[in-house]
Amino acid sequence: MNKETALQRQIMVALSEAGCTVWRSNTGQAYAGRVVHSSGGVVTLANASPITFGLCVGASDIIGIMPDGRFLAVEVKTPKGRTTAEQERFIFHVQLMGGVAGVARSVDDALALVRG
Repeated sequence: MNKETALQRQIMVALSEAGCTVWRSNTGQAYAGRVVHSSGGVVTLANASPITFGLCVGASDIIGIMPDGRFLAVEVKTPKGRTTAEQERFIFHVQLMGGVAGVARSVDDALALVRG
């Protein structure tokens, strides 16, 4: 397990213990199509088309509801991790609409978001 994944799990536990309801928000892309060959972990598809999943590009790693009902979005980063422009826009929009959002590099950072 990488450091960011471990931190996400620790933050989710801490937020839950603080009364929040939280979910891990995964985003990504896969391909679907007719399998024409499969061998050794390599699959060849005919008529492949991309399928995107998740909230949106830039959505925060942890999405939730705070005890007072406000929307919560936490982007988890390691100490050296950088946010993308899309992640910054997502955080800004959540804040603009009255939710709580920010970057957490530790459990304490995430709890500080909730405590205001």
